[in-house]
Amino acid sequence: MSEASCPIVGRFLALARRAAEAPALIGPDGEVTATRGALAAGIEAQRAAYVRHIPPGATVVLSLPNGATFVRAFAALRLLSARVALVDAASPADEIERSAAAVGAGWIVAAPERLPGGAVVLAEYGSAVAARKDAAPVVMPEFTALLKLTSGSTGLPRAVAVGARQLAADTAQIMRTMGFGPGDVTAAAIPLTHSYGIGNCLIPLLLGGTPLAFPTCALPAALAHTLAAARVVHFPAVPAMVRTLATLPGLPDLPDLRVCLTAGAPLAPHDAAAFHAATGRTVHVFYGCSECGGITYERGDAPVHEAGAVGPAMDRVRVQIVDDALRPLLAGTEGRVLVLSRAVALAELPPAERPGILGPGRFLSGDLGVLDGDGRLALTGRVGEYLNVAGKKVHPEEVRRALEEIPGVESAVVAGLPDPHRGQLVAAVVVATRGTVLTVHAVLAGCRTRLAPHKVPRRVVIVDELPTSERGKVRKDVVMRLLEGPGQSQTVG
Repeated sequence: MSEASCPIVGRFLALARRAAEAPALIGPDGEVTATRGALAAGIEAQRAAYVRHIPPGATVVLSLPNGATFVRAFAALRLLSARVALVDAASPADEIERSAAAVGAGWIVAAPERLPGGAVVLAEYGSAVAARKDAAPVVMPEFTALLKLTSGSTGLPRAVAVGARQLAADTAQIMRTMGFGPGDVTAAAIPLTHSYGIGNCLIPLLLGGTPLAFPTCALPAALAHTLAAARVVHFPAVPAMVRTLATLPGLPDLPDLRVCLTAGAPLAPHDAAAFHAATGRTVHVFYGCSECGGITYERGDAPVHEAGAVGPAMDRVRVQIVDDALRPLLAGTEGRVLVLSRAVALAELPPAERPGILGPGRFLSGDLGVLDGDGRLALTGRVGEYLNVAGKKVHPEEVRRALEEIPGVESAVVAGLPDPHRGQLVAAVVVATRGTVLTVHAVLAGCRTRLAPHKVPRRVVIVDELPTSERGKVRKDVVMRLLEGPGQSQTVG
């Protein structure tokens, strides 16, 4: 059973009736491409087109790039009470099909060229609808509105089922904590199909009327132009955007930018400092996940933060550090991150292998962390990511932080390689700071002054940049190929 209507889209339609001329969508040059009234009319027209082919309450995969077409399609599907499964717009057709099968979707909305021609039942408004034959239904929790697609440990698609109440709660907590509102332009530079973009861009538009500005692409010059031309106030970014903007020649003044944040991957302190020096604006670290939305936010104005620090809990969110029995631990003690929030998702599909991870208003994260006496959280790693080096535990995050303290190292990622004698070997992919000459021996010398001998990497690969996804997360499969292949790697005895 799904909701009879979508209160979030209903809220936007009401906002459009009250202030039809208010801007809703903004182009890369700062021009208004759709007012609230025009966007509302487009949503209604899209719903009327969909209703002839998609029954109310259906499960539908939506895979489109950022822009007006995506917003109209999402809102129109929700007006049909559809359970919308969001898939990355860059996903190939095979991955879209696997995702649809994982959630039992009977329909797919995507670009026409990414759908099988014989299955297309509608092609208009910049997208197409394809019907899937013999789709095997998947049981959903009551009130499921959105399905966030993720990859499980096996690489197969998994879904996090979220209701409209949880989506609204997450966005309300984000806007309240970060201090932006309906009149503040948001840069939609991160994918709206990802959890980060849903909570910081898509739902704020629909729930509060916050205008979205779409840059032509994520290249630094295009981002900078739109930030200035559209007078962006709220800029959700990933660390790579912050790093490249800070070094962009001729970076324009950004007097309207007030809330700049990063998520998805660790933000290097020197990147935060460089951005502050270039713009005069502080980059705030935001920590969240698909299962519960926003968790913590670094509110301070200091331009440099400590590695791993992600700030205190967001408004109306509680964070605890607990042991394996879920008993709270004292400040300064490492344990698992437990999140208590109204935004916690309804369920995982299929259910997680370990029971009790997700419960009503409670999410036991796979992240490890430490709370200080002021309630500020520092992430220290992931459960199960310890490396076993000759019987000794090594945490990859500890090694990564040590690597990034070495002069000439911009960023790094650490993993374990199997070894028949020692169990695992510590291995690292390292990015050299632009303009410097970095050698493996310099990396090792820096590690030996900072780490115990068994924690020093035995294999190092120096690259120009880390392989990352659109959301800024490191591609671990590519990292392992770099470490296992010849390339520029050097093995140290």
